Amino acid sequence: MTHPFDMRGRTALVTGSTAGIGLAVAKGLHGLGARVVLSSNDEADIKEAIDALAADGIEVEGIVCDLNDPDSVRTLAERAHARFGRIDALIAHAGGYTHVGPLIDTSEEDVERTFRTSVFHNLILIEGFLPLMAAQGGGSVVVTSSIASLRASTRLAVYGAAKAALNSLVRNIAAEWGDRGVRANAVAPGTVRTRFSQALWSDPERERAAGANTALGRIAEPEDIVGAVLLFASDAGSYISGQTLLVDAGRSIL
Repeated sequence: MTHPFDMRGRTALVTGSTAGIGLAVAKGLHGLGARVVLSSNDEADIKEAIDALAADGIEVEGIVCDLNDPDSVRTLAERAHARFGRIDALIAHAGGYTHVGPLIDTSEEDVERTFRTSVFHNLILIEGFLPLMAAQGGGSVVVTSSIASLRASTRLAVYGAAKAALNSLVRNIAAEWGDRGVRANAVAPGTVRTRFSQALWSDPERERAAGANTALGRIAEPEDIVGAVLLFASDAGSYISGQTLLVDAGRSIL
């Protein structure tokens, strides 16, 4: 019997995969046997990540894609499919502009740029892969959401609203494409030790306070998020679709 997490013979593409959670996910997918494709808007970053992984005996490939350029996003699926023949798992992790601050200080440009980064870019990206996945008999789409999509915040309201919209897109993609073998799910982390949250964890007192607000008493490392992504990407999650899974050390239950 094949292990449900076995991804040998399958190809996974991870956007925003040259650092942090995305890079950790790429390592995890490789560990399951998948052929892994990194994608970022910076060719130098991709090369650096590929070289760093190669030093650990992990071989991956890369495709440059600028999520700020709709044409680049639309052609990513075509380039990936032409090179690899199929993409079994699309991990849409890349982020971008995020407004931080109270609603009263939020401009129209802040709202537009945040929603464009979290919602519009991901929608274009995913739409490029859906027909290809359906034609090959199925596939899995996994997006990175946030605990902010399900909890109120005094400084991340617009970001949370954009991620909530992304959760909704996941549900609708799951409903529309499920009969063609495509699953779609979202992983919603709490605070993770990445560049995005560096202002928090670089201050020991603020980091301790953030950790104290969780049931496990600490903030997450990028590797803590990987298991949830692998569940959705592999056959271990073959009967899970349209869900948003909180990976927050119990923050949401307190």
